[in-house]
Amino acid sequence: MRRKVWLMFALLALFASHAARAAELRSLEPPISQQTRLLVFSPHPDDECLGAGGLIQRVLSEGGKVKVAFMTSGDGYPEGVEMEEHISHPKSEDYLEYGKEREEEAIKALTLLGMQKQDIVFLGFPDGGLNYLLWKYRSDPQAYTSPFTLKRQPMPKDMIVPDTQYNGRDLTKEIEQLLLDFRPTLVASTSSEDLHPDHSSTYYFVNGALKALKKKGPSSEPKMITFLIHFGQWPVGQGSGTGSRMNPPEEFTNPHAQWISFKLQPGETRKKREAILQYHTQMLVLGRFLLSFGRSNELFILE
Repeated sequence: MRRKVWLMFALLALFASHAARAAELRSLEPPISQQTRLLVFSPHPDDECLGAGGLIQRVLSEGGKVKVAFMTSGDGYPEGVEMEEHISHPKSEDYLEYGKEREEEAIKALTLLGMQKQDIVFLGFPDGGLNYLLWKYRSDPQAYTSPFTLKRQPMPKDMIVPDTQYNGRDLTKEIEQLLLDFRPTLVASTSSEDLHPDHSSTYYFVNGALKALKKKGPSSEPKMITFLIHFGQWPVGQGSGTGSRMNPPEEFTNPHAQWISFKLQPGETRKKREAILQYHTQMLVLGRFLLSFGRSNELFILE
């Protein structure tokens, strides 16, 4: 009898803790209107759909503007190249071809969400190398060389600033110019808490560029929100049904994080999942993980 009573209280306590955590989620939606100009910074093709595919649709449906900038083309993924190309020892040209495939998938996915091709930007920086650019090659005149593509700079067609090299200073300049040209009111990026080095580095580059522009002179200050992609097994363990709600990972240790639960309409969730499915190269190796983001809401952290 005592065991049953103890078990009942334990279950009630667990339910109460989950309810309290859910109550802490801010239901405030980012202010979206015809004046909204959303700029999404995505470390790799697919992160933009996973984290903000619903938000992109909502801004466009309200008459706002959206631009998506890909930090890398996702070309430094050996397992993906080997599975996609059916080869065991990829060469630099194989990685470059893989990057082109991922860019084409991104265009298809974002077009499906309602975007125009001219609003999709590929910066062409090294996949798997953003962390090196952030710390070791931040202002070093010697450019970083991708161990996959063997490139030391983006393709000329991808450069916003001429003669851009693979170093942190040049990447910051590219981001600053994007911000100046587009003048966003809302910026979305991967979180600093994301466990993937490219993802956390993306946050620091974007946040650094915003701060640098603020110091240079008066300009509109966009609101910044971030989204989480890689954090252990999250969110796979929370189920992946389209009707299920995504909650912050229980292991998230930042007590100051201001979470926003952005509720999606059923059609937005359905279109988001369709967009995710356009990433055939990634579905081969990460299908269950990718589709676990196709929920009834999206989570953002308000900076």
